[in-house]
This record gives sequence, structure tokens and C-alpha cells, in this order.
Amino acid sequence: TTTAATTTTTVPPTTAPPVPACANTTAPDSSSDSLAIANGDWDGDGTEDSAVSWVDPSTMDWYVRLEVAGGASSTVLLQGVGPAPARVLDRVDVDFGLGLEPGANRDELLAIVGSNSAGWNLGLFGIGADGCAFQFDNGGGDPFIIPVHNAVAVRSGMMCDGAAGSQFLVRLEAETSDGGLNWTTHDTRIERSGPTTLTDGITIDGSLAGGDPQLNLYGRVECFGAPIVLDI
Repeated sequence: TTTAATTTTTVPPTTAPPVPACANTTAPDSSSDSLAIANGDWDGDGTEDSAVSWVDPSTMDWYVRLEVAGGASSTVLLQGVGPAPARVLDRVDVDFGLGLEPGANRDELLAIVGSNSAGWNLGLFGIGADGCAFQFDNGGGDPFIIPVHNAVAVRSGMMCDGAAGSQFLVRLEAETSDGGLNWTTHDTRIERSGPTTLTDGITIDGSLAGGDPQLNLYGRVECFGAPIVLDI
């Protein structure tokens, strides 16, 4: 009688990738103030992540922290906020595209990062290739800022837009020189020109009458018909 030999194959256990060691892992504690929370898929793995902003009342330093489920939680210390508050707002997407490889489409975080003379300054945050949080810059060493304000003769805002399977952000500006009877508008597409850099792309100029409902877009933040509330 011949007995066939039994072959045993050992499958190595599946191990999770190591959690990245990020430079800033500051977290809020019991003394932190003005906490706000937002949710999004910061690393593009299909699992909901979260973000939190707060101020350290002893130093008046403001922070934004991105917390990745199963990954690193890392923090950005905001610069130049001054006495104005900062606050995480909502998820957006600066460069969504259909057909991209898994994990390439990631949510970005929109947050209030300071104030201007007639409203708020917004900043954008993401998770980099190193798995750590960053604030988008403008290519010149400063944070990329989107002003949102309503002044007598100038308005500015932001909207989410898309075409042909893509999504992107548009910076909106409008000004009047005749007391609000007529407005000149500028719609500027925001381009991701580097891994952590945003710059202004093509601008479409137009005009609106003072009573046109479309003028309401200039001075607020809206994503596909849903307003993002900036009240603090």
C-alpha cells in the first residue's frame, strides 16, 4: 500500500502596516477650550475618520488634529490666527477623479483658520503620503487661504464644483463700483499643484445685477447646494 505524503502550507499572518511617527501629535486635554469636531475619510480607505480643533487657553495656540481610524493621529499648529477663533468645518475634495487607484481619492478638511475685516479665512488640511496631517500651502511658503466675507463693495466665498467625473473647489469673488447695482464676478478654480500645495487656476469673469439671487453665492460657502455654516 502506498500512502501519499501530506503537504502543509503555512500562511504568514497578516499584519497591519506600522503607524507613522508624525512630528506633532499634540492632543486636547481637560483644559482645552472651543473644541469642534468634523468627520471625513482623510486617508481614502473607505473608513470614516475624524478631526478636532481647539485652543490652548494658556498660550492661545490653536490646533487642528486629524485622527485616522487604524492609523496615526497628528496635529497642525495654526499660524497667525490671532484673537479670532479657529474651527474645523466639514469634508471637501480638492481633486476627486473617477477611475483613480484605490486610496487616491481622499477627503480634505475645510476649517476656519482666522478672520479678515469682514468675515473668515478658511484653510484646507489633508493627510500626506507619510500618513501625517498637513495644511495646504500656496506654493510660496504660506498657508493657502480662502477669504469668505461680505463687505459693502466686495464679497468672497467658495463652492464645490465638478465636471466629467471630477470634483474641485472654486474661489468666488465679486466687487461693485456703483453702490451694488452691478457686480463683476471672478470664479477661480483651485488647483492641486503639488502634494501639499494649492494654487489658483483658470478664472472665469462675469457680471451680475445687484438683485440676482446668484449673487448670494459670493459671500458664503456651499457644496453642491448645501451650505457649510461658518457660525462660531
